[in-house]
Amino acid sequence: LNDNGANNYNAKQLKNFSDKSFVSKVIALTKERATFVTDFWDLTAFFFVAPNLFDEKAVSKQWKESSPALMIELINCLNNIADFSSENIENQIKIWINEKELGFGSVMQPFRLGLVGALKGPHLFDIASLIGKEETISRLKFAIENIQK
Repeated sequence: LNDNGANNYNAKQLKNFSDKSFVSKVIALTKERATFVTDFWDLTAFFFVAPNLFDEKAVSKQWKESSPALMIELINCLNNIADFSSENIENQIKIWINEKELGFGSVMQPFRLGLVGALKGPHLFDIASLIGKEETISRLKFAIENIQK
């Protein structure tokens, strides 16, 4: 497992690298974190390949007994977001968190684990917006079904 949990994948999971617009957006979000060009795959793999493994240390710290139920509720919230821009996703999720009187970290850390496979990466809502609603929800469902404590 590399740091982002994305070393094991099948060809169907791999996004089309020829989508220059997508690749440009990924680079824009991650270029400040890279020291060398060779760093880019480790920093960006989760944009192209859905994680199928999750950082064990992060899971033990951040994936609680309540996390699967919260992620199901989060999926319902995400399904109701028509404008899947980063700013709008963030606003809608913050409203939902406040209405439910939840702790921000109790939602956001499991959300990041589901999307990235680890507790790293650029702004979470930028990731969700860039990979899209369908992929975001698919990754959360996979996390719910596959993360074991």
